[in-house]
Amino acid sequence: MIDKKLILDAYNWRHACKEFDSTKKITQKDLEFLLNTISLSPSSFGLQPYEVFVIANQDILKELHPHMWGAQKQLFTASQIVMFATKKDVTIDDEYFEHILVDVQDTPSEMLEFRRSLIDTHQHKELRINEDERYLSDWAAKQAYIALGNLMTAAALIEIDSCPVEGFVKESVTEILKRHNILNANLDVAVFCCLGYRLNPPARPKTRKSINELVHFIN
Repeated sequence: MIDKKLILDAYNWRHACKEFDSTKKITQKDLEFLLNTISLSPSSFGLQPYEVFVIANQDILKELHPHMWGAQKQLFTASQIVMFATKKDVTIDDEYFEHILVDVQDTPSEMLEFRRSLIDTHQHKELRINEDERYLSDWAAKQAYIALGNLMTAAALIEIDSCPVEGFVKESVTEILKRHNILNANLDVAVFCCLGYRLNPPARPKTRKSINELVHFIN
C-alpha cells in the first residue's frame, strides 16, 4: 500500500527552490526515473505535443542567463536544467501527428480515420484553432504543464528539489536556442524546470488557501 501521508509530506516538503547546492548532483538513475515520469504523463489524445531538452552546456547557459530573470541563482547551481518546448502544428495534416498515431500508438488501420476525425473536430470546434493560431500553442503548452507537474511531484517524492521557471525573455531565449540548433522552426519554448538539491531550507512554511476556500462541492 502507498502511504498517503508520505505523499502529502512530499507535497509539503516541495518548494520553488531559489538556490541549489551546486556540489550535489542528481544520479543518472534518478534522472532517468524523472524523465520516465515525463514520458508517462498524460496528454490530450496521447499526442505529447512537446519535446524535452536537458541543457547541460555551460556556454549556452551563460548566454541564456541574462535573459532568464526567474532563474538567476538556479541556472548555475541546479544539477539539471530541463526545458519543455511545444510543437506548433500538431494537426491531422502534420507528419508528427501521423507518426504518433501510426508508429507510437500503433492505431489499428480501421480506427485511423475515426481518430483523425475525432481530433480534428476537437481542435476546430472546441479549441477553435482556425480562429487564432495561438489556440493550438496554448493547447500544446497545457499538455507540457501536465508533464511538468508530474516531474516536480516525482522529484519531491525522492527528495529532489525543483523550481519551474516561466520568467524569461522569450524572444531572446528563442534566438539563442535557434542559433545553437536546439530549437527548429516548429518548436516553441514553453517552460523550464531546474532540478537539484536545496542549499538552504525554505525561508518560511508553505502557505496555501484552506480546502474550504479552495474546493467547492456541487451536489
